[in-house]
Order: sequence, then structure tokens, then C-alpha cells
Amino acid sequence: MKRIALAVLVLVLWLASCSAPEPTPAPEATSAPESVESSGMPIIPVGSEPAATEMIVVPEGKIPAASFESQTYVDETVGFALDYPANWTATESMVGDRGSQTLLLSTPEIAELAELPAGATRVSVTVYQWEPKNDLAAFVEVRKTAWDASGFTILEEEEPVLDLGLAAKQFVVQTPDGKQVLFLFAAVGDQYLSIGGEGDLDLVKEIAGRLRPISK
Repeated sequence: MKRIALAVLVLVLWLASCSAPEPTPAPEATSAPESVESSGMPIIPVGSEPAATEMIVVPEGKIPAASFESQTYVDETVGFALDYPANWTATESMVGDRGSQTLLLSTPEIAELAELPAGATRVSVTVYQWEPKNDLAAFVEVRKTAWDASGFTILEEEEPVLDLGLAAKQFVVQTPDGKQVLFLFAAVGDQYLSIGGEGDLDLVKEIAGRLRPISK
């Protein structure tokens, strides 16, 4: 009888051991994540997503509409164009043997006047062949040296970026007699372009800012 009871006890213990769940293995230790300082990268918590970065695309080759009814002056030889008021006149001339000039005039009779009458505006567009080529900074420094020698004072200096990424230097200078003139310089192809204007300087600035390179 004792043998039967012992056999039953052994059988119960064996069945209990078979039905017991296996112990869950402990997770392996992992190294702590690197900090921002040590990795150089921000830590993004699990389950989160990085914030989206807003992309601003600036279209190229687009000029804002002019404040005036315009016509376009085009120099296909050098490779540039710009817009000026439709009721203005344009006259072309040579400047020595290394340059050319176009005058854009609010009225034809002001072309040779030393002093402009009230309400008149005159813009000169001059093309220079100058060495070294494709060095706008050097070209501008020569002009600034000439201004200083002539007693001109620089009132404003800017570096606008024109249409199609054309780099430029822009100045407002005051002559010894108190006249204010706007100048914009740019390198177009292997030549230099100088736009100078007096009268309505806001209008001159808008005209100069519409300078753009074109394919020859």
C-alpha cells in the first residue's frame, strides 16, 4: 500500500513539473543611447517622428511686375535686357573704343543737360571692356577710388541679386555739389555693365533692378 502511495506522489510531482510555464529569460543588457553631446545627433524618442522641415522654393527667372507700363531694351551682343517706361526714349552712342552707352530719357531734350528739370529722370547704361575680366569686385574698387578722388560721398551700398542670380553692386553717391546719383554695376559675360541714374532715384533703382542676362 505504501508503494502505491509513493508511486502516485511521484506521478503527481512529474505532471506538475511538465505543466509549469518555463521562466522568461531576462532581457540582455543594452548600452545606453548616446547623448546629443557625444553623438552629435539629436535623440528621437521611440514611436515619435521627426518634425517636418518646411521647404521654401524660390522660382528663378521671375521678376515682379513693373510699377510702370514698360518697354524692353535688349543688347543681344553683350547679352542683357532691362525694362524702362514705355513713354521714354533711348539713344545709343560709343564711349571711346572700349565701350558703348545708351541713355534712357524721360524726355529727349534732357540728354545733354547738366542739371535736370524737376520731374525729369535720366538713366545711362554703359558697357565697358575692362581687364581683368569677370572680377566685379576689382571693377567696383576702381570706381570707388575714382569717386573718392573726385570728392564723391557714398551714401548707400548694397549687393542685390538680380534675375537668374546675376550678382551686382549698387550705390547711392553724392557729388560735391550735392547731387545724388544711383549706380549699379554687374559683370555680364566677359564685359562690365554700369547703370547710373539721377532724378527719381526710386524709379532708377527699379529700372536697374530689372537688369537680366539673356542668351546671345
